[in-house]
Amino acid sequence: VGLLARPVALSMMFTMLAAVVFHLLNTGAEGFPLAVVSQHSYNYELAAMYVCVLAYFSAAGAGAYSIDEQVLGGELRLYDSLFNKVFGGKAEE
Repeated sequence: VGLLARPVALSMMFTMLAAVVFHLLNTGAEGFPLAVVSQHSYNYELAAMYVCVLAYFSAAGAGAYSIDEQVLGGELRLYDSLFNKVFGGKAEE
């Protein structure tokens, strides 16, 4: 869908980053990268993968076919117009 993808992805990324930190503090690195753990998976690897994917969407946005792009003219343009309404006029270059 892609409605306000950047702030949503950024907030979810910080949530998953907290999960990674929680697992690392709880179980440690578990012998990463060469150890064989008893569950055959590290507790933090799924949350760490989500952090990477959400960091991408935080930087890149939802894409050309998102609602933001098709209806609102792009997420960055939406933020620029909101900034101009709040602070009045264009930012000086």
